[in-house]
Amino acid sequence: MLLDYSTNVQGWLFYSESTFWKPPQMKALLHSVPVGKMIVLDLFADVKPIWATSSQFYGTPYVWCLLHNFGGNIEMYGTLDAISSGPVDARISKNSTMVGVGMCMEGIEQNPVVYELMSEMAFRKEKVQVLEWLKTYTHRRYGKSIQQIEEAWEILYHTVYNCTDGIADHNTDFIAKFPDWDPSTNSGSQSSKPNNMHSYSRKIGTRRFSFQESSPDLPQAHLWYSTHAIVNALKLFLAAGDDLAGSLTYRYDLVDLTRQVLSKLANQVYLDAVKSFRRKDVKALNVHGQKFIQLIKDIDVLLASDDNFLLGTWLESAKRLAENPSETRQYEWNARTQVTMWFDTTATNQSKLHDYANKFWSGLLKGYYLPRASSYFNHLLKGLEKNESFKMVEWRKQWISFSNKWQAGVELYPVKAKGDFLAIAKSLFEKYLG
Repeated sequence: MLLDYSTNVQGWLFYSESTFWKPPQMKALLHSVPVGKMIVLDLFADVKPIWATSSQFYGTPYVWCLLHNFGGNIEMYGTLDAISSGPVDARISKNSTMVGVGMCMEGIEQNPVVYELMSEMAFRKEKVQVLEWLKTYTHRRYGKSIQQIEEAWEILYHTVYNCTDGIADHNTDFIAKFPDWDPSTNSGSQSSKPNNMHSYSRKIGTRRFSFQESSPDLPQAHLWYSTHAIVNALKLFLAAGDDLAGSLTYRYDLVDLTRQVLSKLANQVYLDAVKSFRRKDVKALNVHGQKFIQLIKDIDVLLASDDNFLLGTWLESAKRLAENPSETRQYEWNARTQVTMWFDTTATNQSKLHDYANKFWSGLLKGYYLPRASSYFNHLLKGLEKNESFKMVEWRKQWISFSNKWQAGVELYPVKAKGDFLAIAKSLFEKYLG
């Protein structure tokens, strides 16, 4: 169908540069091509549908698109209500010029429930009742109906998969996108804009970790749901383990859900470490810093238990495309660089797009994110012990040098899963949330 149009335009510019693209400017562009010869991709219609505020692109045909993912980040996130109704609302609206649906995510190997539902919307005339659809989805996905799974997915639907804050979700969890800032100052990380953090409190041994309203001068990762509810969903998932232990799709979902819970917990542990640094509490800083490091190690072990979360698979797939040793080195460097730090790095400044394509992959956590966090906390501790300010430039030099060497590395990473995923997930639940 798209071959009938001579010009395709991404509607993203009308969203990203909205201060310029007012109705006169939009009309001038859209009407500069004969009617019927241009088609617009309403690229971010799942969150910011432009068709609804532009009189159907002023008569220009368009495709309702799901963007959903940036950088191939691994983050449980979705807008199932918008997906289940948005294409239908657009098609039946007055003077509709919608001619189809599309998907244009920057990465697809995550959140299968989102793409399953979106794929169906190309063939549906009516809105989907998501709760009922999820019951059939989980039966197909796991091969049987399990009460605890249905209850868990109802929770997930109302929380991680019902984001309505309008923020483009780009995983900013601190393990994978470590804040690049000086915590002794009162300016939060440029890469982590503040947003409200929901209440969450669970006992860990004799300690308590909680997500609470945090100071606006601290970096804050994107959080749009009750983390307490997600812990309950994880508990239900674990309870179904005896019935579904042989299911590969259950394995993937349990590993991903456990990762989601622990990565959000790590965000608060990081903030606790920063607050300890500001109080000049060396002991507390060391405790929280070590807890953050241990979470990285534990999540790496968890991810290693499923083939879909392995850095080695990514690197080996890149190398297999090479036809000679020189290409092998180049392709591996490309693959390593894509998921870490990009082109505009200097000796003392990280790329502005560092960790844009961050991944929660076993191997990447232990081999790359762990040394970064360890180096950072070591510099914070040295500063307190010597009663000196945090040496930001020195830390950056050390970290950027390590990053460059890692990108040029050739060490091998596993391509096969290892470990009992269910036992690991249960153990980590008891360790951190029991």
